[in-house]
Order: sequence, then structure tokens, then C-alpha cells
Amino acid sequence: MNTRRLFLTALLLLLLSAIGIGAASAQEGDFGYACQQPARLARNTYARVTTYPNLPNRIRVGGSYYNAVIGQIPAGATFEVLSGPACDGHSHWWEVNYQGVIGWTVEGDGAYTYYLEPISSPTAPAPACGLPSRLYAGGSGRVTRTPNLPNTVRTGPGIGGTTRVGQIPVGGEFSILGGPVCASDARWWWYVNYRGLVGWTAEGDSNTQTYWLEPITYSPTPACALPTRLIVGGNGRVTPGLPNVLRSAPGTRATGSNSDVIGWIPGTGVFSVLEGPVCGSDNRWWWRVNYAGAVGWTAEGEGSSIYWVEPI
Repeated sequence: MNTRRLFLTALLLLLLSAIGIGAASAQEGDFGYACQQPARLARNTYARVTTYPNLPNRIRVGGSYYNAVIGQIPAGATFEVLSGPACDGHSHWWEVNYQGVIGWTVEGDGAYTYYLEPISSPTAPAPACGLPSRLYAGGSGRVTRTPNLPNTVRTGPGIGGTTRVGQIPVGGEFSILGGPVCASDARWWWYVNYRGLVGWTAEGDSNTQTYWLEPITYSPTPACALPTRLIVGGNGRVTPGLPNVLRSAPGTRATGSNSDVIGWIPGTGVFSVLEGPVCGSDNRWWWRVNYAGAVGWTAEGEGSSIYWVEPI
């Protein structure tokens, strides 16, 4: 009886051992099959999206195709590798930082095609703000007509952690209050004032070597070179489009005036002209006007040819 019990116990232990070995082998075999494509990236280095098949790589909240998309990295764009790899869906996934967007992106199709590649010098950071700056603080600039798009104005330099507060249209001229700051998106950002809209805007894109802003060089002319068209006792209106700021005194605080914003006159808004013009410290003609009972100072325009208001 004891001999039989010992035999059964030994047989049971042998079966359990065989099951365990088989399970371990199956797990190892499944893992090897899941991610056979060798990983080429490494954490704490830099990499880029390949230009073949020349498609952007999506950034997700986790290392899986089932996770939500939170952004994308264009073909040829460089990013920082934070951690990984994680194996899911037969492919390696890496946690990355692209221009402040942090998430997971896939390295390849798990077979033959790589969507990501290490840069030639993986330990060196991506070139920061490689586009030579052409603007300067205290000067003036303008949004270029190529690529013929408005420029976004934000609460701070860079995209990550800042908020969009407005935009400067194509051809819009602005004064430069400060900068430049090289942000995490490898772009030069300038602190500007466009018709009372104050914030940060980018000079261009380093990856494509494209300028979105250009300096304005006026020929030597007296301050307030814009010919005035309004008259005291007459009426005027804001040109169609953006509103014109109404201030407590001529000029802006950014140029040394003690004026405060007290209201706005909308596009095509009609006003009566009470006093002026006064050449402000910002080289703009200012008029004291009455718009629907709101009395204050508003600027006629900027530069030598840009009018924000017109006579009626």
C-alpha cells in the first residue's frame, strides 16, 4: 500500500513538472514570435521617422494600437526616446517626446519595414533652432506671403504648455517687444504686439528651413510716416476685419505710454473724431474718438501704408 502510494506521488510530481516545462516553453516561444523584428532604438537617445514609406507616425497614450491617438510625428521629424521598448501587436513600442507631446509610437510593422530609425549621432540632441533668425527686438516684422498662412500667437514660446490667443494674418505687421526664445519645438519665438494683440509667435520651421515672418526695413522717414486721412469733427470707421483697440491715452504700454485698454471698436464700426492726431511712442497716429458713447484713443494704422481706420 505504501509502495503504491509512493509510486502515485512520484508519477504526479513527474506530470506536474512536465506541464510546467511545457508552459514555460510555450511562453518563451510566443514572446519570441510576438516581436521578431529587432529593435534599433534605445532609451535616452534621439531618433526620427523614416522617409520611407514617407508617412507620419502616430503618438498614442500607451504602447498599443488599441490606445487613443494624441498626436503624430511627420516623416523626417526628430524626437527624443524616453523609455521602452514594449512589445504589443508583434511590434516594438517606444515612449517618446515630440515637441512637448509625450506618448508611445510604434517602431515598425513587426516584420520587414521600420517606421523609425536612430539618428546618425544618437547621443547628441537634435539640432535646436537651426533656422537663422532675421528679426530683432525693438524692430518690426510681417507675416510672409509664402506659405500664405496666418501666424498663431500664444501665451508663451513653444506649443507645449501654452495657449493660443489669436493670430496675425498674412501681410500683418507687428512690433517686436522681446525675444528670441528657442523653444522645445526647435523654433525661434518672438514676443510681439499686433494691433493690441500681445503674445508669442514663431519665426519659422527649422526642419523645412521655411520662414513665416520677415523683418520690415523702412527707409529713413520721420516717426508716424503714415499719411493721416481723418479730420477732427469728421467721422471714421474701422476697416473690415479685426477690431481696433480703444485706449485711455495715445500709444501702448509696451512702448512707454501710460495708456490702458478701455474697449474695442469692431470691424466696420463707425465713430466720431474728437481730437488729434498725436504721434505716439509706437510711431502710430492716434485719434481721440467717440464710439457708441465710449471715448478714448485709437490708432490710425501702422508703418507707411497699413490703415486700420478710414474716413467716411
